[in-house]
Amino acid sequence: MAATPSIKGSVFSAVVEDLSKLLDQRRFSDDEIGRWLEPTDRKLLGSPISISSWYDVRSYTRMNQMLRDVAGDGDDAFLRERGRETARRLLNAGLYAQLEFLHRTEVAQASGSEARFAAFGRDLRKLCTLSASILNFSRWSAEPDPDRPGRYQIVVSDAEHFPEVLAWRSDGFVNEMASLHGEADLWDWVRPERDRVVFRMLRDL
Repeated sequence: MAATPSIKGSVFSAVVEDLSKLLDQRRFSDDEIGRWLEPTDRKLLGSPISISSWYDVRSYTRMNQMLRDVAGDGDDAFLRERGRETARRLLNAGLYAQLEFLHRTEVAQASGSEARFAAFGRDLRKLCTLSASILNFSRWSAEPDPDRPGRYQIVVSDAEHFPEVLAWRSDGFVNEMASLHGEADLWDWVRPERDRVVFRMLRDL
């Protein structure tokens, strides 16, 4: 039997914390909460979240939808910003070796357009390996964009269970990574097929 599509507690814990604070600050009836959350989700809100454990991505999805609709007034930009915060938090926590390279990227040391392009691709591939530490589904890869010479794309394949809220949060995450090296608002995303999400560079380096 295939494993339940899940997300690591290191990322899920902040969502639970944000939603718990929201529920503490505002009064909701059971019927109102039931618009978004299942009983299993509400049990998680009252339980400690282990950063090394796996949690059903469907709970992650429903909690993010409630946060977006209530705290973010239904705007997906709220999720993008929370994705940026996740990037900063994980980087500061030092939990993942894949993020340590951001202090010494190859592209920062390369000179010349061709060398910089090749180095940027190697940096992106290192960053993509982080996905396997956070998600037990989908595959991430960095590839030259076939339609835009001089740019890369990050392709998330086997993405049937990849929720839209995670795409928006991932948008914020990869853009925050880029901002740390002076490339603000470098990426956007599309979903050309149900099982594929593509993050595209908006400009050349």
